[in-house]
Amino acid sequence: MHIDTAVQKEFSVVETIREIVLVIKFLFSKWMVILATGFLVGILGVLYAWFHKPVYIAEMTFVAESEANKGGLGMYAGIAAQFGLDIGQGGGGVFEGENLIELLKSKTLIKKTLLTVSTQGQPLLIDQYLTFNEGNKDWKNKAEFKNLHFESAPKTFNRTRDSILNNVYGKIVNGELEIIKKDKKNTIISIKYKNGNELFAKRFIEVLTDNAINYYTDYKSKKARQNVQILQHQTDSVKRMLYGSISNIADLNDLNVNPLRQSVRVGSQWKQIDAQVNGTLYGELLKNLELAKLSLRRETPLIQVIDTPQLPLEKEKPGKLKTGLLFAFVGMVLMAIFLIVKRWVKTYHII
Repeated sequence: MHIDTAVQKEFSVVETIREIVLVIKFLFSKWMVILATGFLVGILGVLYAWFHKPVYIAEMTFVAESEANKGGLGMYAGIAAQFGLDIGQGGGGVFEGENLIELLKSKTLIKKTLLTVSTQGQPLLIDQYLTFNEGNKDWKNKAEFKNLHFESAPKTFNRTRDSILNNVYGKIVNGELEIIKKDKKNTIISIKYKNGNELFAKRFIEVLTDNAINYYTDYKSKKARQNVQILQHQTDSVKRMLYGSISNIADLNDLNVNPLRQSVRVGSQWKQIDAQVNGTLYGELLKNLELAKLSLRRETPLIQVIDTPQLPLEKEKPGKLKTGLLFAFVGMVLMAIFLIVKRWVKTYHII
């Protein structure tokens, strides 16, 4: 049995090699058909590249500032904490690194960008996108789309409008928008957007980046901005009380009273104590207010743009020669497979 198995394996290998040789000879005998197919499909490839509309690429690079230098206000933050205030702590690293990339791809930012006016007096970006995208022309023929219009700040919910926005969002994120970190060792981020309309591609990426910077900056500086507002309110209140105390002291000192009676001087002395306390408190609040303003300036801006898209944009279009050769190769391979399958069906009566 062992010998028979070895003989069968050797016979099987010989048959396989013989079949491969026969297939190769068969393909050589059909070389004219295969080459003709490749030539015709190659011409189709050249025509495809010739009529294919170019895609414009708008690219913008920026860097997110790190939080490594926040320790400089540690001592002052401790002093301010004694008054129940928190300065210079920022918004944390929720949108740092990879999370910042996900923020740029979020529905919130992209939808806000689409609902932004491209330039003064021009329609919204979403209206322009639907005009440029030929696949959406059939929407206008449907009744629910005839009276539909988009607004920068919609006041009411509209299911159809939101459905269109979600559809466009999916197309942008899954095929038109690319966001990467250029190097893992630094925080430089590159954002690319591809579209068949050059001006739209440039404007879209500019608006998207501006929205991301504003959103990111507002988030990171929110706590510092709140501290400035609180301190400013408290400082103004103490300042008014201090000025009021000074005015009251002057009024009491102007009174013509009997110098032998000391009780009438009590009110003036109380006002002087109030003025001293308010003056001291006012000075401390001013110091903390300046520290809070310093922290707020330090928190913004948080994203520094490095490169912006410049016209003319980089154009992406398949080369006619390269596309023709690729189509020709694929055509010849498919024809060879078809001929081999046809031969096997005929030889071994598979059907």
